[in-house]
Amino acid sequence: MQPTAKPGASALTRRAAAMAMAGAFFVAGGRTAGAAGTATLRIANFQNANVLPLFYGIDKGYFAAAGLDVQIVKVPDGAASVAAVASGQADIGWSATAVPMFARANGVPVKIFMTAGQEGPPDHYGTFIDATGKSGITSFSQVKGKTVVINAFGTATELAIRERLQRAGVGWDDVKTIVVPFPQMPAALQLGDADVAVTIYPMQALIMANKAIAAVMLDKGTLIESHAAPVTAACYFATEGWLAKNRAVALAFGRAYLRAAKEVRASAQLRTDLLVKLIGMKPALAALIPDPTWFHELSVTKAAVQPNYEALIHTGMLTKTFPIDSVIETLPY
Repeated sequence: MQPTAKPGASALTRRAAAMAMAGAFFVAGGRTAGAAGTATLRIANFQNANVLPLFYGIDKGYFAAAGLDVQIVKVPDGAASVAAVASGQADIGWSATAVPMFARANGVPVKIFMTAGQEGPPDHYGTFIDATGKSGITSFSQVKGKTVVINAFGTATELAIRERLQRAGVGWDDVKTIVVPFPQMPAALQLGDADVAVTIYPMQALIMANKAIAAVMLDKGTLIESHAAPVTAACYFATEGWLAKNRAVALAFGRAYLRAAKEVRASAQLRTDLLVKLIGMKPALAALIPDPTWFHELSVTKAAVQPNYEALIHTGMLTKTFPIDSVIETLPY
């Protein structure tokens, strides 16, 4: 495990510039020819519990039936999904909603066009913040001077911890932040490399079940505030150019995805089986994970993404504002 320390302002600027440059060199193509009568759709994705419908739909042939040859482009995190889409290595990407917003503010012409997961009380959450028992941390004010592990900068994990620290009066520079891929987070906590982890399922279940970590869940949810309507926490996005030329492909993908999602959401046993098959979890532990694929509606709305934007602004993650409408494409699924 080789964690990456929190970059300074110059490093963040270079990273944003690189993302923007990748977007600038991207030339949107039309529908890619696959097998006869199909369109190839390359999806930048990393395996996690939220995307079970994607892999289930592939296995069941739902995307093929919709005329799509779905190909997975493996990436380690949401920021890498943006880079893959912006550079043309993938057509669409999956990530937390905050990621394409962060990219948009830094000049990458991406748009969110489909919901992949939403958060809403009392039991639908995708992000969790855990402290080790050894750290003695039971509140966010105690995180000052400690080490926090997130999966990447400019992501929902950074947003989640920044909001909590800000409310507790702890500055971003008052903690040490390291970057570790989600699958390595349990080990980072157990080995003492980090005191706090901001994570997602299935890692959340693994952390809480690990007696050596003796984790205390400090909070759950990407955003600190509860909202009356569900907030889009995870999404699929593409460049403006790709969406303009491939609206029919995006619609076909969404409708096939929805077909798969309905079946996954309807059966706890199916979700357990998929977690065992795709992620390698033990059945008893997989069965404890609540439905991670939940969303109220597939179409992306301004109201459902606005809270993410506002949180990115008030935490200081975004220093450049832009109209919310410019980063979403509401399609009639």
